[in-house]
Amino acid sequence: MSRFYEINISDSRLVPLLDKVANDVRLSFDDGMLLDRTFDFHSVMQLADRFRERKVGKKASYIVNAHLNYTNVCVSRCKFCAYWKGRDASDAITLSPEEAVRRIPDRVEEIHIVGGVNPDLDLKYHLDLLTALRKAFPKAVLKAFTAVEIHALAGREKMTVEDLLKELKNAGLGMLPGGGAEIFNEKIRQKICPVKATSEEWLDVHRTAHGLGLKSNSTMLHGHIEGSSDRIDHLIRLRELQDETGGFVAHIPLPYLHGSNELAEKAQALSGLMDVRQVAIARLMLDNVPNIKAYWRAFGVKLAQVCLRAGANDLDGTVSREDIMHEAGSDAPRGLTPEAMEKIIRDAGFEPYRRDSFHVPIDAKTDYLLQADRGGSK
Repeated sequence: MSRFYEINISDSRLVPLLDKVANDVRLSFDDGMLLDRTFDFHSVMQLADRFRERKVGKKASYIVNAHLNYTNVCVSRCKFCAYWKGRDASDAITLSPEEAVRRIPDRVEEIHIVGGVNPDLDLKYHLDLLTALRKAFPKAVLKAFTAVEIHALAGREKMTVEDLLKELKNAGLGMLPGGGAEIFNEKIRQKICPVKATSEEWLDVHRTAHGLGLKSNSTMLHGHIEGSSDRIDHLIRLRELQDETGGFVAHIPLPYLHGSNELAEKAQALSGLMDVRQVAIARLMLDNVPNIKAYWRAFGVKLAQVCLRAGANDLDGTVSREDIMHEAGSDAPRGLTPEAMEKIIRDAGFEPYRRDSFHVPIDAKTDYLLQADRGGSK
């Protein structure tokens, strides 16, 4: 008998969903709504845990990476963000390429590069930043610039997104991060991030990147003023694009953090149960995305460990220096060692392994640069 049928379901409405998951039948919008609203939270966790085990086994991964927030100047001024500054603010920061290089530690496999929508930064700056980092860290994959940043830069330069991505790829761009998706419902976006790229523009940047051989991640921001239907619609739209392109490597559920931003008074109360549930639902709804991350910088280490038993199979990375979650109120450490990452994973009952940006185990590779090239970084 399938291990799925060992789950002791207390909400009988979940039984048809269990049958679907056990038999690899795709879940519908209504199924997702039930997963999001059922009182039987434990069964949802177990169902996602079994599904994750069937898809990827009992291993969980991490990467040795560094985050680079190259500017905090941003005209988007999203209401959930505590990181942005006006261009004339005393604490506004824009790093030169040389300063950026000095902030990255040695021997990282990935440099995660995101900032604000800074109207003073042109294409040359972005190319110089990538070129300097690629020269200093030739083996690291440069996972750089959210779809929002790409869309805004293309507009400033009067270029198509495709032509811009080709230029960035030639300078060393290896992959796109998943940030900026927030929630796709445009009515909600108008309330929380009215200035940034629309949902369709975000999706189109990733569609274009995938067409050029650039892989990417996806995200969803939950726990602010969105509802269940907004969250499930968001996941289905990601799933549809993945059906079309196959370009998403991983999905990262992101909790809204209440610290130092103007949305806090209107947002939902902080809920660890919601955070874990969204990881589980992502695993079950995104049946075509191989990896689900429990980003420990956003969830905290302890909750991220729980998420590994709710469908996640990755904790992101060592994350040397990250500012955006820190400014929003994250009390997680600013970085962890590989040894600490492996202990966290092992203590949750999983076998840890170190990976690259494309979720290829490091110890399984014969030539790092060749593997990086498979993801489109050279």
